[in-house]
Amino acid sequence: MKNIKKIIAVIPARGGSKGIPRKNIRLMNGKPLISYVIEMILKSKYIDRVVVSTEDEEIAEVAKFYGAEIIKRPEELSGDAIPLDPVICQAVDELEKKENIKYDFVVTIQPTSPLLTIKTLNGAIETILKGGHDTLIPVRDETALYWTRKNKKFTPTYEKRVNRQYLDPIYQEIGTPLICKREIMNSGSRIGKKILIFEIPKDEGIDIDNYQKWGVVESLLKRKRIILRADADRKIGMGHVHRALTLANRLSFNHDVFFLMDKNKTLGIEKVKENNYKVITFKNKTELFREIDRISPHIIINDIFDTEKKYIKELKKRGCFVVNFEDVGFGSEVADIVVSALYESSFLPKNHYYGYNYACLRDDFFVIPPKKKINKKVKEILITFGGTDPNNLTLRSLQAIEKLGFKTVLINVVLGLGYPFKEDFYNYVENLKEKGFRIVVKENIRMMAKELFDADIAITSNGRTIYEIVSMGVPCISISQNERETRHFFVHSSRCINYLGMAYDISTEDIAKAIEKMIKDYKLRKEIHERMLKFDLKKGVNRVLNLIFDKYYEQKENKNK
Repeated sequence: MKNIKKIIAVIPARGGSKGIPRKNIRLMNGKPLISYVIEMILKSKYIDRVVVSTEDEEIAEVAKFYGAEIIKRPEELSGDAIPLDPVICQAVDELEKKENIKYDFVVTIQPTSPLLTIKTLNGAIETILKGGHDTLIPVRDETALYWTRKNKKFTPTYEKRVNRQYLDPIYQEIGTPLICKREIMNSGSRIGKKILIFEIPKDEGIDIDNYQKWGVVESLLKRKRIILRADADRKIGMGHVHRALTLANRLSFNHDVFFLMDKNKTLGIEKVKENNYKVITFKNKTELFREIDRISPHIIINDIFDTEKKYIKELKKRGCFVVNFEDVGFGSEVADIVVSALYESSFLPKNHYYGYNYACLRDDFFVIPPKKKINKKVKEILITFGGTDPNNLTLRSLQAIEKLGFKTVLINVVLGLGYPFKEDFYNYVENLKEKGFRIVVKENIRMMAKELFDADIAITSNGRTIYEIVSMGVPCISISQNERETRHFFVHSSRCINYLGMAYDISTEDIAKAIEKMIKDYKLRKEIHERMLKFDLKKGVNRVLNLIFDKYYEQKENKNK
């Protein structure tokens, strides 16, 4: 639709900035600061002209390069104490006289507001075009408990102390985008009698006037939209969701993170919500891609086992950088990178990164330190078989302990969200307690590191928990739940795990013998502990994130060549 009102945007950009010298043309993420607002304004369907008012030749050259016109600002309007009203009036007056033209509205946009979006700018213009107001003043919500000083006495600005959401709103005036009717500027001011307040999103309203804000804005401009595609149920376990949460905890400080999950796999959804992340669900492929299109992510991380080539190609067609975890499906051939801490290979495809160096430990393993020494006498055994334990190895391990008759050792059992045998298990536990065994059962614990720190021996499945146990230096017995877990190379190569084999090949007697040997052989436990602590697994999360972003930006640079 053709704009029936003539609108000019003026960017005031003098060269004498004191807080950050030459800030208007200093590089912000590799581009001159002023370039962000110029490029954004040029996208507006409402603005007919973009001009920069400046006395500085270097600023003028940079602004012209990015598509703006230049109005030379007189020296008398270039000082620190000069307000913006006469600067904007001078720029518009000169253009109108020179070209015999008349504008209906004037938009002032500061070059120090690079986060302002075209959506917000167009929204502000549309609002004032509806008529009835002389000036639209942009504001940012700053509602809080404020105090002021009157007659040398401090007094609150609020009537009652309540939470922020129950206070009357307070808005701070900001400089961008201030819009006014051209006709009111004849009085020398941009502020008319009929004023409209327009709220700007908080981040977009940041005006860079010091180095701290510069750093904040630079970080915000680097933000990416990242989808974490992970699920959990009784069949696939909880490991995928735990890793996705670990990545989200690091990514969410600097990026916009979205969990995209299968509506039918409720176990994983519950765990993510428990960690206070919002979940977007889908029930079929049509809805999946509809949500992906709506979010329009820069990066999508798939932690969903083996992917199909068609699915990955659809993601890449949308411009997504695709990261897959532990993917040995055909989709791994076309993903941008595939990361696997568990499965290793002698013949790595170019886009694959394997090995324990890419293990992603949960946050609690950075909070709780590893064990410094091994007790000569075993006082506590931890049994933990992940979120689901489909082979009921938890119960079988308890049966082995009953066979051994170790009633003085505390048995700490951690059950996952999806453990399906609870009724029979709890009945059995009560029976053992009546016989004098010391057993504690916990469900859905939040800090596995603390449970491991207290343990002298751990019994677990052959998945990601192995890395957690190794990071804590706890002597360990492991059993594979499925054929996939038998391929976890670290268990076989590290020489610090007592691996028994596949669940269906292992008897209760086999488990009992392994536990008995571990309890009685202090020297063996000490050697295992020392071998474990030689593996530095705490750098894995950062290594994975650095890999993702290094390859993302490398690909982006190659496309721009």
